[in-house]
Parts: sequence; structure tokens; C-alpha cells
Amino acid sequence: MKTDIKHKVKRLIQKVDQQDKGLSQHRRKVKWIAILGTLFTLYLLSFMKSHLRMAHQVMKITGKSIVSDSLEVDSTQLSNSPYSMPVDSFEQLLNQHIHENAD
Repeated sequence: MKTDIKHKVKRLIQKVDQQDKGLSQHRRKVKWIAILGTLFTLYLLSFMKSHLRMAHQVMKITGKSIVSDSLEVDSTQLSNSPYSMPVDSFEQLLNQHIHENAD
């Protein structure tokens, strides 16, 4: 089935290519300028978000939240080495989760 589709696409491309070669050089340039101009215009329009209205809902978190757990960091987990980089909250949460599962 894939080869059938590949052959159909290949034949379509060859047919369009032959029709394109039949055009004069000036018409071919105008055709490609129009196609590329249309694609570029669509590309620019995709960045205009004024017509997009995203409806979103705030999700309710039940129970103890993971974020509040990550803020409760022991002083033993913090490194005092001058060569250590500051750790972000996600990394602290991940390390805490790994250490809890290892025990």
C-alpha cells in the first residue's frame, strides 16, 4: 500500500513538473512568487493572536500540593560547597522523590 501511494505521489509530482516546464520563464516566476507570497502571508498571520481567544479553567488542587512540599527543604539538603551551583525547586523535588523511593 505504501509503494502504491509513493508511486501516485511521484507521478503527480512528475506531471506537475512537466506542466511547469511547459510554462514560459516569466509565468513560472510569477507562479512561484504568488505561491511563496501566499505561504509567507499565512506564516505572518499565524503570529497574530488577536483573533485567538483561549478559554482556560483554573484547576483545583486537592490534598497537599507538590509545590508546597518542595518548599519545605531541610538545611541538610542544601550544599555549602563554594563550587556547587544553586539548585532549582524542580531538582530539589526530584532528588527528594528519588531519596524517598530509595528508602
